[in-house]
Amino acid sequence: MDKRKIAILAILVGLIVFVLKLIAYFLSNSVALLSDALESTINIVASIMMFYALMLASQPEDRGHRYGHQKAENISALVEGILIIIAAILIIEAALGRLSDPIPLENIDLGLIVSISATSLNGILAWAMMKEARRSRSMALEGDAKHLFSDVVSSVGVVLGLVVAVLTGLYVLDSVIALVVAVLLIRMGVGVLRKTTRDLMDASCEDEEMVIVGVLEKNQDLLEYHDLRTRRSGTTVFMDVHVCIDGKRTISEGQGIVAKVEEELRAVVPGIVPNFRIEDETQCKQHRTEGKG
Repeated sequence: MDKRKIAILAILVGLIVFVLKLIAYFLSNSVALLSDALESTINIVASIMMFYALMLASQPEDRGHRYGHQKAENISALVEGILIIIAAILIIEAALGRLSDPIPLENIDLGLIVSISATSLNGILAWAMMKEARRSRSMALEGDAKHLFSDVVSSVGVVLGLVVAVLTGLYVLDSVIALVVAVLLIRMGVGVLRKTTRDLMDASCEDEEMVIVGVLEKNQDLLEYHDLRTRRSGTTVFMDVHVCIDGKRTISEGQGIVAKVEEELRAVVPGIVPNFRIEDETQCKQHRTEGKG
């Protein structure tokens, strides 16, 4: 399924899930289920942002953005990480208010059934989004999919905890469960922020670099290389490398060698934009001398 279609589906499912979880809260008066519903509002906002980011990232480069608009996906994931942490703070505030004065839960059975139905929808959507994110290497889709997976895990934990609370009569567990959910959300939000800021700071693409080096080493009889640099922008990997080609070869032969290596790179690193800087014989000799020194 196309990334933008998945984004639209995520928005629609998010609205349905939010309504269902809100119903579950009103039925049961459980602050844990309220925390689940609050997280769903973040899901909706995040999905809308993801859709906008994907639309923007798909636009071709223009005079003001010569490297394209792919970083819109990274910015979307960054904001989503912040929203996840805000949701956690709201949950903590609601849970602490009920912690010292636990309230018996009402119609909990029906509330849990509604909550499980909503969680099942989120689980199916998260699986579809992660599958597409891995196929297309979309940072925005991956961030939203991980958010939804965390929602599924926390929702399952909420349901199990509330079952224990009802069976034991320890209604204080309602608030404790909500606090645990908040901690898990903060952990996930920090993880999303950490990964996103790496890409926004143009950190090297370590996994892709290993593959790139493998291709370059395989062709070392045709060219020498040094000063390999990589960075990621959305789903695109930008690569820059200096290469030395035997000065006895013609310009046409040199271009043919570079074209061959570029084709091999594109076959093993989807979305790569390689840039080869061919040096003359004098520069190559200077580099070899510096390398020996």
